[in-house]
Amino acid sequence: MTLSVQLRCLIVAICCSGSILAWQALTVHFSYRGNWTGLYWTSSSTPPPRTLAAELIHQIPRSPGYDGQFYHYIAHDPFFNRGLASSIDAPRLRYRRILVPVLAFLLAFGRDAAIDPAYLLVLSASVLLGAFWLSSLAVSLGRPALWGMLFAIVPSVAISADRMTVDAALATCCVGFVLYQKQEKAYPLFCVLAAAALIRETGLLLVAAWCLYLLGRRQIRHAAIFSMAAIPALCWYAFVYLNTGPDPVSFISPTLLTGFVSRVLTPFPYPFPGPVATLAKMLDLLALAGVAGAIAWTVRQALRRTWSPVAIALYLFAILTITLAPGDPWSEVYAFGRTLTPLLLLASLDGLFAGSTLPLVAMLALTPRIGLQFGDQLLNILRGLTS
Repeated sequence: MTLSVQLRCLIVAICCSGSILAWQALTVHFSYRGNWTGLYWTSSSTPPPRTLAAELIHQIPRSPGYDGQFYHYIAHDPFFNRGLASSIDAPRLRYRRILVPVLAFLLAFGRDAAIDPAYLLVLSASVLLGAFWLSSLAVSLGRPALWGMLFAIVPSVAISADRMTVDAALATCCVGFVLYQKQEKAYPLFCVLAAAALIRETGLLLVAAWCLYLLGRRQIRHAAIFSMAAIPALCWYAFVYLNTGPDPVSFISPTLLTGFVSRVLTPFPYPFPGPVATLAKMLDLLALAGVAGAIAWTVRQALRRTWSPVAIALYLFAILTITLAPGDPWSEVYAFGRTLTPLLLLASLDGLFAGSTLPLVAMLALTPRIGLQFGDQLLNILRGLTS
């Protein structure tokens, strides 16, 4: 890739990350009265830890909060030194997803006052990197570099921008995985795999996919080397296990597709006015149809006996999808949209390799429902700008 092409990809990435940051700045100003902690979506029913009282954390009334509030607490106490784990709903689950919070902690040198800006910077940097890699991948496929802007509407990226969850970083690793295995760059690929497993436990499926691919090609030595990308995560998981109690629930069901089917047949009870609730339920079905489309693409590849790193990763994430239990993982689009982004994103990229945009359309089927979640913020911004 020439320097001029890399520069174009970088400009696209800066525009992508900058547009998300600009949206966050607007919504913080008009929806959270300038308090950036509003992005963590902290519950008003569960007061924040007293040790963080100086932050004046914005709390969302009549809401259970969202996952970002817990990763925020972890960023202030990544090594269990301050007792903030007691304020987290499922410490063992949340603490396994350490990379984004600990990078914020290290970037801030552990200073409470600097951790929130550092957390935002880490997420913004992950979006910039993901958009740059996607733009580079698009160029390698003969597509315009502007395709990198699509990274902003990848489900977990949009959701992370709204709720400060860590899942945008895993989407970045998915794009990096596709790019570097295609370019056969071993060291960057190893780093991407190690990072993915530390961002979220489902990132281990990327490690498994690459190792299975190497084993299929009888490159046993290389497979053994790349399996070591999981060691940092496994060591961290062991540390978390020693410092936390068991998680209260399991998200895996032995009966296939029960979670998906249950979600289709049981609409989420939205507390919205009638027409809005109806629209949300209709868009939910569209989003679930997108998930079904990604699964269908994966089945198509399996029937064709496609054996590539991306296809193998798709098989593993599809297995995860069809074994997800009913309940929280399927509760609303922010839940299954984040969890299943690797399946949707990898299917989209695999489709582009095969010359088909159908999996991309399937992923974009989640966009209208996610966009509806931004409705209140958009109205607040429009009112503020026009008043």
